[in-house]
Amino acid sequence: MRSHDIITAVPLSFRADGGLDLDGSRAILAYVAASGVQGALVLGTTGEFPALSIEERNTVAELATEVLGDLRVIVHVGAASRFEVSQLIEGARRAGAREIAVLTPYYLPAPPDEVYEFFRDVVAEAEGLDVYVYMFEARTGIPVDEDLIVRLAGLDGVVGVKVSGESLDLISAFRARLPEDFVIYTGADGDFARAGHAGADGVISGVASVFARPFVAMREALLAGDEQRIAALQADIDEVVEAVDGSSARMRAVHHLAGRPVGGKRMPIPDPDEEVRARLKRAIPTHH
Repeated sequence: MRSHDIITAVPLSFRADGGLDLDGSRAILAYVAASGVQGALVLGTTGEFPALSIEERNTVAELATEVLGDLRVIVHVGAASRFEVSQLIEGARRAGAREIAVLTPYYLPAPPDEVYEFFRDVVAEAEGLDVYVYMFEARTGIPVDEDLIVRLAGLDGVVGVKVSGESLDLISAFRARLPEDFVIYTGADGDFARAGHAGADGVISGVASVFARPFVAMREALLAGDEQRIAALQADIDEVVEAVDGSSARMRAVHHLAGRPVGGKRMPIPDPDEEVRARLKRAIPTHH
């Protein structure tokens, strides 16, 4: 049976001047810690990692391991170069993390052999840490096909993959060629249940950082094999996924509406308008 893990992708809070707001970020992490999920991914896309310095990212890694306590913490250490990744691996170790995710190289093109060599070197440096390949071709421009993921899965220390922006067919194809104990997480919040049927072991969900309840309930239904309950909860998940629409600005808005001292954004992403804020507020009593 699949574990149907919920790993929450955590947004961060920023001050009005764009500086990192550790108090607001702590409040978000505290919600995640008490929400009933199995773990958290910090400093991923939802955490606006491209706009953070190495020092800031290492500070957030330390904050996350402190606040999340016994919860699993996967620290994303991906960057455009091995030089940066090395410093982030060191920071994750110093923070006490035991799991890291590594985005494929990005911006400049990299053929499969270069991607493989990149991960081979990263895994050697990260000895003792569990490594997840983080693939997101729509943002990186770097594809990871079946042949490449099989090669990467053969590296000692690579334990899983986060699949973002891809179809369930690709997850099924990956599962057919990968060992049963190799972990596959989907990055598509709304596909939590469907991805499990396709062979995924769970979801890495930004929406769960604000509306955890339907995801936690869905996991219980999946583990129980309650198909009627699964169908009913899918409507709830669809509702909150549509309301949040993948926006970290909307995630912060929910926390603010729920009374937490959460600030704003750093990257140039649109803030929710009053209509969207009203919709998010209506969902809080039931789903937050």
